Amino acid sequence: MDALSRSLVEGIADALVVVDETRTVVEWNAAMVRTTGVPRGRALGQPAEKAAPLLRDSEVAARLGEALAGDTPGPVELPHADPAGGRPVWLEARCAPWRDAAGRVAGALVFFTDITERHARALFLRAIETIGHSLTASLDLDEVLDTIVAKAMEVMGAESALVVAWDGGATEFTVLRAGGRLSQRYAEIGAIPAGGGPIARAIREARPVATRNILSDPDVWLPPERRAQVAAEGYTAAAAAPLASKGGVHGALVVHYWQERTFGEEELAALKLLAEQASLALDNARLYTEATHRAARLRELAVVQQLVAGSLELDEVLGVISEAAAQITGARFASFWLADEERRVLTFTSGSVPEMLEEFTPRVVDYETGGVGWVARHRAPLIVDDLLGDPRLLNRAWMERWGLRAFAAYPVMGGGELLAVMALGHAEPLRFSPDTHDLVGMFIGQAAIAIQNARLYGEAQRRRDVAEVLARLGRELTASLEVERIAELLANGLVELVRARNAAVFRYDPDDGTLREIAAAGVDREAVRGLVLPPGVGLTGRAVAERRTITTPDLLEDPALTLPPAVRERLAAHQSRGAVAVPLLTPERVIGALALGVEAGREFSPEELQGLEALADHAALAFENARLYAAARDSLVRLRDAQAQLVQAAKMGALGQLVSGVAHELNNPLSVIIGYGQLLLSREIPAPLQRPVELMVAQADRMAKIVKNLLFFSRQRTPERVAVDLTQVLEQALALRLNQLNLSGIAVERAYTPELPPIAGDPHQLEQVLLNLLLNAEQAILDAGREGRITLRTRISAEGRAVSAEVEDDGPGIPADVVAHIFEPFFTTKSVGSGTGLGLSVSYGIVQEHGGLLAVASEPGRTVFRLELPALREESLGAREPAPEPRAIAGNGRAALVVEDEESVRDLVVTLLGQTGWRVDVAGGGRAGLEQVRQRRYDLIVSDLRMAEGGGEEFYRTAVVQDPALRRRFVFITGDTANREAWRFLGDAHVPVIEKPFQPALFLDAVRRVTTALPPAA
Repeated sequence: MDALSRSLVEGIADALVVVDETRTVVEWNAAMVRTTGVPRGRALGQPAEKAAPLLRDSEVAARLGEALAGDTPGPVELPHADPAGGRPVWLEARCAPWRDAAGRVAGALVFFTDITERHARALFLRAIETIGHSLTASLDLDEVLDTIVAKAMEVMGAESALVVAWDGGATEFTVLRAGGRLSQRYAEIGAIPAGGGPIARAIREARPVATRNILSDPDVWLPPERRAQVAAEGYTAAAAAPLASKGGVHGALVVHYWQERTFGEEELAALKLLAEQASLALDNARLYTEATHRAARLRELAVVQQLVAGSLELDEVLGVISEAAAQITGARFASFWLADEERRVLTFTSGSVPEMLEEFTPRVVDYETGGVGWVARHRAPLIVDDLLGDPRLLNRAWMERWGLRAFAAYPVMGGGELLAVMALGHAEPLRFSPDTHDLVGMFIGQAAIAIQNARLYGEAQRRRDVAEVLARLGRELTASLEVERIAELLANGLVELVRARNAAVFRYDPDDGTLREIAAAGVDREAVRGLVLPPGVGLTGRAVAERRTITTPDLLEDPALTLPPAVRERLAAHQSRGAVAVPLLTPERVIGALALGVEAGREFSPEELQGLEALADHAALAFENARLYAAARDSLVRLRDAQAQLVQAAKMGALGQLVSGVAHELNNPLSVIIGYGQLLLSREIPAPLQRPVELMVAQADRMAKIVKNLLFFSRQRTPERVAVDLTQVLEQALALRLNQLNLSGIAVERAYTPELPPIAGDPHQLEQVLLNLLLNAEQAILDAGREGRITLRTRISAEGRAVSAEVEDDGPGIPADVVAHIFEPFFTTKSVGSGTGLGLSVSYGIVQEHGGLLAVASEPGRTVFRLELPALREESLGAREPAPEPRAIAGNGRAALVVEDEESVRDLVVTLLGQTGWRVDVAGGGRAGLEQVRQRRYDLIVSDLRMAEGGGEEFYRTAVVQDPALRRRFVFITGDTANREAWRFLGDAHVPVIEKPFQPALFLDAVRRVTTALPPAA
């Protein structure tokens, strides 16, 4: 390109680039440098698409191709960022062929013209058209606001836009809509503090106001929090135009930019025009919204009026009124608190949002508590903009949970009486127009009518229901004499009578003053099932203690009630928190109480309470009749039992006398057998006699144990207690019968548990029990006339606390009617002369005294007797030292007197004393012994207690009066162990006593203990 051509190119105002036929840049004028920011030297010689982003645009590249082909295509518009300040601009690109002198296409020319203003004007016109269309096509306020913000950003090339409202006196602007680059937090902040910024100035001066940099402009003043807010968002330039209508300014339209820029007059005029159109659209939308709201309010009021006229369900009516009040006033939550003028309390009953209603506590407050209490007390409305900072706040957590702050409440009056309080809650201060105030008043009036109607209807309905239920229950209660049936009828009738969630009947225990639930009914019956209330505890306990009916709207919130934690937890799990308790009384005593549970806050009318008290009177009479009937029935049963006990006592008395006589008569010969037998065993005797003598002594010991067991069964003595291996005792009992069992063809199987823990007991008594069970099993098999099998088992319980032994036989079994009496004294199934009826009864008594259990289970072909005893804990066993061997003492010629009327026993004692060096005198009774004592001093006196010629007690008392030194020289021997008076004497006298039959070593040891510490008699 020659110099002239280059000069022409430089002189063109539009940006121009010239490329050759290969699309290589050959010329790049100064306007192109300003438009793209690319220096001429860097662009020349570069392919067009590399020289600048503008030339890479697909539309531009296509038209450049057409120009190189010799055509002149139409222009194309494209957005571009001004390299000087980043301002968005619009360019128009035009391409044309460049021909050489010969007319051939040598390249192409590309012109870029700045059409930003033209484009803005077109957008402005379209925006005005769009807003105008919105003005006529849409009356929805939200839709109109969205259109205004979007078109303001588009027309003004802004990065964000804002519509704010102002009521003419507030210190802050309300954000109606925000869009664009503003953060979500900024958009949702809801209000902008008024200051000296573009918004405030545009509203105050009623003209558009702009700033190049809002933070550094000296004409702009912002409050500190507003300045911090702007700095956090990061925008710099801003412009605002007032929203004016009806002769006043009511807000502003604002646009923001994140880079500094200046605003021309045309731009501000465009923003003003946009604001004017927006103001018209907003006015129309507001008018439409108000008209729509007014129509909706009228419809809501009509619905409420229709519901009040047609429904007598108070909860339903108040719920609908709450929802309508919340919708019309715009409040987040509306609710009703029913008033109880007599108790001066309010009960939270209905609300516009069920979830909020369910979560709120407390449900009951008095007239001195909270904002609603203030309204009830003063009978005047209360409006609080920030209840969170007010001392009348009831539940801060609930308010914060649901985002509430503002509060308004109004009294609902009827005939000079407070019926309820209507309360409103919202996030923003509640400000109502006169129309809204009128509607709120209408809703309050409708609520008053609904409450009064519901009360009148409920009262009439309850009277009828109470009369019907009382009549029916009266008939049912008088028809039954069973306490459980009466209680069941009462509980069900109470639920029906007052529509309670639960009802319970409590019985009073005069021994400890507790109340025990005996019947419960209703959906929440588990809340009271099984309750035992200590005296004065809970509502029911108070009612009984104070002898009067008591009610509460909320058991868990009533400060006058004491509830155990377990009861409180049970009540909290159910909805029956309101309650009433009525005592059941007769002129003489307390019978119990009736308790009913209802929804929290529900009040009982005087008529309901009268009905409950009337029913309580019927119930008390029914319970008293049942008690008298039961007392008469029990008296008859006790009379029969007393007769049976008299018969049994006579049997036991006869048994005791028999046992006492048997013991006395047997113990003397047993003493002789055991004494001489042990004397023989202590000496050298021929080997063939050794075993028979040992058996003689062992069997005599066994007979002595049998006597002791008979005494024990007749409650005449206490058995010994040592650690016993039950398996070993069972084997010892089996050893006594094993040969006979084998001869009878009866097989024995053993199933013993190894390492069985010991028990505390008397091994001889337990051996007798197990031997008796073996004998019974053997007899049962023999009676069946066939061979059989006996199985012996020992076991330990799962917890290790009990040990058991079982004796099982495969005999014919025991009839069921016999099993019921098998352990009774004198009861036997054997033929006359074959059994005494004492074996199992004695065994049963022995086991009971051991703290155990003896039981039988029988069926045809199988009978099992089971003996269970408590295991002995290891810590109770201890380490026991072996008892020292009893030692005798040589008499060395000292004098002893033996007073015994049984010659054989007397000879045995004389023999024992004589072989140890004593000089022995004898007497056949107490009187003869006394004569001996008067004539001679003795170092030792051995005396029987029960003697025909003067008893031992009389002998002792007379002797020690004559010679007090004899008090410590007596040793008594006696076989009269059943004589309680004799044992009482021995205990009082502190005299050593040896029970017959006795072992010689034990007798001689007693002699040693008596005489060792005493000097010889003079």
